[in-house]
Amino acid sequence: MTVPSTAQYSSAVKGACKNDYKRFCGVYALDDPGLRKCMDKAGPSLSNNCVVTLVNTGEVSYQRATQRWGHKLQKVE
Repeated sequence: MTVPSTAQYSSAVKGACKNDYKRFCGVYALDDPGLRKCMDKAGPSLSNNCVVTLVNTGEVSYQRATQRWGHKLQKVE
């Protein structure tokens, strides 16, 4: 992800991605720098709600979510 590893996830991301975190990256603490790498690796399998929230909060770019991860999102400007 593009945000520095010292940055904390927002409450919106924590809420939207809670189940994805538990499913794919639950072995990492929320402040562990490895969590961002794990979530990035799990990107193609993340729920749509989580991905939309990651994009809307600036944690992940629209291009990464759609091109690298393969999610189909409608771009809102």
